[in-house]
Amino acid sequence: MKCKTDAHGRGEFECMREGRKVTRCAASVLEDINRNCLDEFRRHWNCLENNNQQLWQCRKHEWKLNGCVFDKLKLEKKIPDAPANETPVHLRKRQIYSHNEPGVIT
Repeated sequence: MKCKTDAHGRGEFECMREGRKVTRCAASVLEDINRNCLDEFRRHWNCLENNNQQLWQCRKHEWKLNGCVFDKLKLEKKIPDAPANETPVHLRKRQIYSHNEPGVIT
């Protein structure tokens, strides 16, 4: 999408090449996660499935998956353009849309 925007709607072939690179990269990361962190991935996925895809319900499982990915694959979750002076949403102890008491993580 960014490629076509930068090219003002032109450059389809160049953008297709770029898209293939992105797809290969994403497939490689997913293979590595499946190879190294499959249990954590499945727990997080099952939590999301059982909680109507509400991310805040599954932060505990997400933290474990993120930890596994960081430790074993040396990757870290970063949100583009997130304010530097704020704790990223996926690291907050108290979720805004949570039914939990303050400071309680389930």
